[in-house]
This record gives sequence, structure tokens and C-alpha cells, in this order.
Amino acid sequence: MKSGVILLSLFTLFFCITAQNTCKKVNSCKCKLDDGKVIDLKPLTKSNGPAYLDVLDSGGADLYSWNPCEPFSEGLCTNAAVCQTHAGQEYNCGSQDSAAFEYDSTNQAYTITYQADTYTNTLRTTVLYLYCDQGPDVFQPIGEAIQGTFALIFRGKYACPRDDSSTGSTSGLSAGTILVIICFCLFAVYLIGGILFQVFIRKNSGVKVIPNHSFWTGLPIIIKDGVFFIIRRGGKKTTYNSI
Repeated sequence: MKSGVILLSLFTLFFCITAQNTCKKVNSCKCKLDDGKVIDLKPLTKSNGPAYLDVLDSGGADLYSWNPCEPFSEGLCTNAAVCQTHAGQEYNCGSQDSAAFEYDSTNQAYTITYQADTYTNTLRTTVLYLYCDQGPDVFQPIGEAIQGTFALIFRGKYACPRDDSSTGSTSGLSAGTILVIICFCLFAVYLIGGILFQVFIRKNSGVKVIPNHSFWTGLPIIIKDGVFFIIRRGGKKTTYNSI
């Protein structure tokens, strides 16, 4: 019973945390958030090569090129979104078609993950971290985080969620819907916190793990009595004694 309650509580809390952080892929350089805003890197795109060419990583070992939206070719990198130059040799580190958007809660950043099979039949994965920044655009390769996986950072205004100019939409959710989500999450926090307190601090079990359980179990009766009172009073004319 306790494990089931805890799992349900954690699932509900996870939903509330991630509800506003999902970004659904529109294309390889654009995703749409739950509130209708978008992250769109299209303005950075170049059609005749990478937007950023041969930028040295933070370790000073390798060069990285990146272009959002449209593929480019550089040496042995063909139809690439990301290309690494290591010891004078180019390696495709991700294609446009493979682009996948996620939210990294640890680093508090939206990410685009690219993948590609190189000519050596080795799968390479690149994670691009997007940080909203109103200053000058900055592309900073971090390098190979673990074997076969590479990290890049982009900071700039195009990493910021904004209104979708392609549709003229400013919000995908109505104010009422957003309010419902907020209320649901607040209630979930109250419920989860109360359940955990009852289970681990007060060592309660069964219906007693519900916070203020006597109120909630008696609420249906209160509502029923209220409804019946209104029905009984309906149609009755109130009279007053003459003075």
C-alpha cells in the first residue's frame, strides 16, 4: 500500500515538474512549448555552409562545426548538422534528421540531440545545450564528454522561447487552462507532501495517509446535505411577520 502511494505521488510530482518543460519538435531547428511559444534557430542558419565553422573546443583538442536546419558538407562530413575535426580528420557527429528536443533539468537547458553513423560504422551522439541569453550569440564546443558522445553549448536570443511568428500565435493554452494546471500542481504538492508526512513521520497507513482525511472523507456528506437543503428550500417563499 505504502509503495503504491509513493509511486503515485512521485508520478504526479514528475508530471507537474515536466508539464511546462516539454518542447515538441516541429523540425530539426524548431520546437514548440506547451504554452504555444517556440524555440526557433532558423535565423542562425546558413545555406552555403555551417553557421559556425571549425570552433575550437574548451579543451583545445578538436574543432567543431554546426549549422541548424540545413545540412552541410565539410571534408568527409556529408549532410551533417555537426562535424568534428580530430587530428586533421572530419567526422560526422549528427544529422539534421536525427534532431530530438528535450529538457535537461540538471543543467536547466533545452537540448537538441543529434546522431550519425560515421564511415567507420561508429555511432556518434552530440548534445547541444541551448541557453537563453540576450547578449551576443556564443557557440562553445565542450568536446567529448564520454566516448562517442559530444557536448556543445549555444547561448543567445534565439535559444529563448518566443511567440511563433509563423502562425501569429502568442499562446497555445488559454488562461483558464493554465490556471487549472497550476491549481492541479498546487493540490498535488499538498497531497504528496501530506501523504509522505503521514507515512514516514506519523507512521499511518490506509486512509489515514490522506492529509486531513477526516475532512475529505466527510466532504461528500457535506455536499449532499447542501444539495438537499437547496432542493428543499427551492420554490419556498420566505415570509416576514409584520411589525
